[in-house]
Amino acid sequence: MRDEQREATREQIVKATLLAMSESGFDGWSTRALAERANVSQGLLTYHFKSREELWRAAADYLFAKHKDTVDEMLSSIKSVDPREQQRELIRQVVYFSAAHPGYMRFIVERGNKYNERSQWLVDTHLRPLFERFAQVMGDIPKAQLPHAFYALAGAAGAIFCVPDECKHVTGMDPRSKVALERHAEYLVDLMVRDDR
Repeated sequence: MRDEQREATREQIVKATLLAMSESGFDGWSTRALAERANVSQGLLTYHFKSREELWRAAADYLFAKHKDTVDEMLSSIKSVDPREQQRELIRQVVYFSAAHPGYMRFIVERGNKYNERSQWLVDTHLRPLFERFAQVMGDIPKAQLPHAFYALAGAAGAIFCVPDECKHVTGMDPRSKVALERHAEYLVDLMVRDDR
């Protein structure tokens, strides 16, 4: 029971960390404010995570594990389907994941703009394996175009959900609505998976 509670508390803190980072980056929050946001004491937060760096890595591990699980589940459920349908479904899942986790895109962009040891860890641990999995599924895209397709999908799938209120004011459409989400996913599928390749 205590182990379950310990894990639940860690997850609560990690989720609060992801929210804080998605709103204001790595440097825009204090552990005191984070403890308050996670509804735990400062002492309990430091018991679970000795440093901001440890918190950041735990948040990255949590978010990218969720993403990997989503993709793995999707791929295992449609193994016998034609490769183009796998590609279409991968794109849909990336869009749905980005909508459910708007901090995902912000997380990647924030680290990529300040390349350092932390960024290298993120690349080695999560981003390069993610790119390799993407390349495997999108195998009929010419190799020289794969980096463009990878970042085009990440940006196109996630940007609209990073600024949903702005999108609503600019376009009149709330990207968080079910209709808009599905339309966005299908738009990207049509852009990225063509039958004439």
